[in-house]
Amino acid sequence: MILTGFQFGNDPNVTFGQSGTFVAASIKNNTDQAMTVTVPRMETGATQIQVINQEGTSDPVAFTVLQPMPVLTLVTPANGLPGASVIITGDFLDHLKVIRFGVIPATQTTVVNPQSVSVTIPANAQPGLQKLYLETEGGSVTADFIVAGTPEITSFSPKRPRIGQELVIQGKNLANGVVKINGVTTTQTQAGDTEIRTVVPANASSGKLTITTFDRLVATSADSVILAYPPIVDASGLSITEGIQGDKLLLTGRNLRDVAEVKIGSTTASFRIVSDTQLEVTIPALAQSGDQPVTVSGIGGTTTSQQTFLAILTPGSLSVSPARQIRGRELVITGPNLHRITEVKVNGKTAAISARTEGSEVRAIVPADATSGPVVVSNRAGNSNARNIIVVLPPVVTSFTTRQQVAGRVAIQGDFLLDARVFFTGSAGGAVNDGKNTDEEIWVKVPSDAQTGAIKIVNDAGEVSTPTAFTVQRAPSAITFSPASGSIGSSVTISGQNLQDVTEVRFGSGKSAAATFRVSGNTLVVTVPASATDGTICVTNSVGTVCSVAAFNVLLPPSGVALAPASGAVLSSLTITGQNLASTKEVRFGNGKSAAASFRVSGTSLIVTVPADATDGPICITNDGGTTCSTASFNVTILPAGLSFAPLTGKAGTEITLTGQNLSTVKTVKFGGGKSAAATFRPSGTSLIVTVPADATDGPICVSNDGGTVCTGDDFKIQ
Repeated sequence: MILTGFQFGNDPNVTFGQSGTFVAASIKNNTDQAMTVTVPRMETGATQIQVINQEGTSDPVAFTVLQPMPVLTLVTPANGLPGASVIITGDFLDHLKVIRFGVIPATQTTVVNPQSVSVTIPANAQPGLQKLYLETEGGSVTADFIVAGTPEITSFSPKRPRIGQELVIQGKNLANGVVKINGVTTTQTQAGDTEIRTVVPANASSGKLTITTFDRLVATSADSVILAYPPIVDASGLSITEGIQGDKLLLTGRNLRDVAEVKIGSTTASFRIVSDTQLEVTIPALAQSGDQPVTVSGIGGTTTSQQTFLAILTPGSLSVSPARQIRGRELVITGPNLHRITEVKVNGKTAAISARTEGSEVRAIVPADATSGPVVVSNRAGNSNARNIIVVLPPVVTSFTTRQQVAGRVAIQGDFLLDARVFFTGSAGGAVNDGKNTDEEIWVKVPSDAQTGAIKIVNDAGEVSTPTAFTVQRAPSAITFSPASGSIGSSVTISGQNLQDVTEVRFGSGKSAAATFRVSGNTLVVTVPASATDGTICVTNSVGTVCSVAAFNVLLPPSGVALAPASGAVLSSLTITGQNLASTKEVRFGNGKSAAASFRVSGTSLIVTVPADATDGPICITNDGGTTCSTASFNVTILPAGLSFAPLTGKAGTEITLTGQNLSTVKTVKFGGGKSAAATFRPSGTSLIVTVPADATDGPICVSNDGGTVCTGDDFKIQ
């Protein structure tokens, strides 16, 4: 306030009061006629002001001290629940008229002193931020007050949540609280006075947990929330991007300390935590080959590496095409797990890899020294199951049908014959298959234009010709023979074409038994069989039978030979009957040992003269058909010879001994030059004992047999 007047002097004092009670006022500035003073703190109401200086005291001036505007410096606590006591600190708080929390007046207030008032929060005070209204006689003042208890965090779980995971907070006075993790506000999923559920935001970081209610009240957790961050695999975080079971993979990234599981594809892998930035992973036994995602999981979440891992497994069940291939050509191998194939072998020989479709196909060239056998495909994981192929080499011929007719079947045995093309000498094209087609044997039909010569067999690997010529069998033709006639057992030479493979020769227009024969150059030397008859000669091979135009005359030997008489003397005649005698060339006696006898043909008989050297035995007759001897023997009657007798004389009835040759056949003995009656006689060794007949007379003794009569040179004398 400003006091004006006169003669205030240089150092005046100003007092307020009356009735002996005065309060000095402070002077801010002054002049002799005016000064600015501060009304001192004192009871309100009527009072007096006086100025005092060295010269004296002024007359009192009436003044009314008013209640100052209340001053609010502190509300303790700044928040509280209904029924709680609140201390309002400030000044000039006495002469209180009302205190309100929002629009609700407090009914319990106590002015402790002008600087302090105690008030109880009304039971019906609205929760939340309210204006605390205090009114005194001097005016009113407001302050913010939160009708609410101070939030308190007693616990939270989990202690190490991951981004996006729900966090459950327990405590008191949490209603309407705003949750922050290390200063980052979260989104609540459920809120109550004693529990709040919230989700860890993506931008959260580890730190203290706070709950703020009504923008003023803050509860801070005793422990920090340690976030379990999702594991992160660096863009190039795989030390190897392919491998086999048991390989070690060093995985680099962040937040790896809490990793609980590592998977290659769908298979869990064992691992060792090296640090928060590295894991050592052992590649497990994988069920599937090829690119596999690498997944890392922990309490912070799951992440998949940007890089994939190529799982290399042992090549699986293979298919090899073609199943037959020649050296130097390509094999196509398909099947599962054909990754990073390092080697292909054909029956143990390394095949050059020519192309590949990673994982499903590999192509390789059959080595120049490969042979039939298994195809084995290898990579780091192991070797495939073997699949056999046939490495086709040039054809090998071990045997073949050497003769066959046109359109007939030729069988060729050997190796590498499957699907081979077969060419006959002279044929314009390949032969047609005739039912069998294997590596070991192939059947073909002889082309119609095939000629005798080597057979050429061709496959994709090369060709070979039969070591000997193949003979095209055709029916025999232009059959001729020499001689034009012959006897049984004689040889006939047959000429013509296509005789080399003749299987049968028959005489008599093919009606005889098969004749024996041999091939001699381009001819057949045939033996006339016993059953041969006149007629054409027929020649047969596998193609057919052809007969000669000319007839062959079979010269048959004599047969049915009979003799009459059965005996005779030299130079006597006999008749021989039988068949085939007209062409007789020779007749011999003594089983064919005599000189040829003279004979003449008489109709179907022979009239034969017994030769001088004839002996007993069959008579043999020869014609162009051969020689036949009689079944019966012819007895040659030989005249007695060298006759002598003793005694030289005798009378009738006496016995004499007659000696000589050929006496065994003697039939009669006569005396007197053959004129007597026949004498009786008996043989005695080579002699005859003869009884002189009654009519005997002197003269030679004559003996007779079938050959004739011979007389002794001496005469027998009758006594």
